[in-house]
Amino acid sequence: MLVQTPTMPASALAERVGWTGSASLFRDKVRGLRPEYMPADPVDRLVHEPGQAMQCDLWFPHEPLPLGRGQEGKPSVLVMTSAFSGYIQARMLPTRTTFDLLGGMWSLLQGAGAVPKQLVWDNESGIGQGRLTEPAAAFAGVLGCEIRQLPPRDPESKGMVERMNRYFRQGFMPGRTFAVTAGFQRSARGLAATGERPLLPDPARPPGRAFRPGPGRNAAVDAGGARVRLP
Repeated sequence: MLVQTPTMPASALAERVGWTGSASLFRDKVRGLRPEYMPADPVDRLVHEPGQAMQCDLWFPHEPLPLGRGQEGKPSVLVMTSAFSGYIQARMLPTRTTFDLLGGMWSLLQGAGAVPKQLVWDNESGIGQGRLTEPAAAFAGVLGCEIRQLPPRDPESKGMVERMNRYFRQGFMPGRTFAVTAGFQRSARGLAATGERPLLPDPARPPGRAFRPGPGRNAAVDAGGARVRLP
């Protein structure tokens, strides 16, 4: 009965099963069993240990960027965020195919100076859908880490990188123009672009920077000489 109705009161359960013994004993028994049948709390707080996970995702500009020779496009941007410290890295990729994704991850991990236990992805086709692609599995094996694939429609499990994607869309792009794609690339990596101060943490940090405590929620970064608060 608890499988179908996990919140059914103990008194109702006792009546349904014909319990004639002590009411308090039955309530205690139900109290111990009920948590096993309750659905997961959607607002449970996730606790991330140092070095445990980097959340990975692709973000796509809403407005076309100049690609050179009069061409425009919306290239994918690989965004990686440490689940423990909130350390953020981003790199523009030429395509979202497997080897470009792996190359982008390797470049950002080198910048972080450390490799987490898990690289958390959704079912991005270049990484694998339900099962890792062969190159992705080999990549994880060489690094000695796990590429963890989330089930479909589970954005909350990589909420930190999703929040950063929203910042790119709502806080980074509005009011900015780029003459060349390289300008966007430099800004997204936190390097100087047209004289700006770094927008994101500079990858050239001491090893392990990604796995130390960070500012957490509502952090602020420097952008164009102004202090900008992350959403």
